[in-house]
Amino acid sequence: MINVKNKKVLDVDLALLKKMSIDLSKKIEAKGYIPDHILYVERAGILVGYEMSKYFNRPVSGIISRRSGSSLKSKVKIILRMLPRFVTHFLRKLELKSSIHGINSNRRVVCRKPLPPKYKKILVVDDALDTGLSLEAVLSWLKSHGFAPALIKTAVLTTTGEEPHIVADFSLLDKVICAFPWSYDSRQYKETKTRMAAISEQVSEVSGSDSIEYDHAVSASVGLTHS
Repeated sequence: MINVKNKKVLDVDLALLKKMSIDLSKKIEAKGYIPDHILYVERAGILVGYEMSKYFNRPVSGIISRRSGSSLKSKVKIILRMLPRFVTHFLRKLELKSSIHGINSNRRVVCRKPLPPKYKKILVVDDALDTGLSLEAVLSWLKSHGFAPALIKTAVLTTTGEEPHIVADFSLLDKVICAFPWSYDSRQYKETKTRMAAISEQVSEVSGSDSIEYDHAVSASVGLTHS
């Protein structure tokens, strides 16, 4: 079970999100890594990936890694928006402590066509890493479609999990729970969703609207080797 007693909850608005995305880009650049393509994990990673693509001046596209089944949060989103901020922050900690994200390890991966170039350095970007199952599924999908693991790196704004299935190559924060602006209780929720939709449409016009799917059942005892 994850210890969240001393974990902070950071309120992240759109302005701070942009700054964090740029700071993560600078951290990656300082390590001597310059990606050729940004692949963000939808939908939470779209704004982060978009800002990082502008920083590195590189093309960007999206890939989906979602848990099977419906989301409980989507069903109670109206209630979440009415709750005080300290209550929703407590619920975030409770959700993380429960390890609910790891109960269902199945992930469905959907990637838009055309695929990123296989001979280029690809940076897979997401907002946060908890169990690591979503990123693991994406990496497995890429490997199964002929992408070389040596050319793929992963980056997140924050790592919250104590023992994730994989560790991101780059993480801006550690042990910090972020309340992002696309969260149902965010005051910028509608503005953020509008911006995300606009960027998604813009990316689709460039990369195409077709997609291919891949079902990936992650085994808790078998991880994907990634360096």
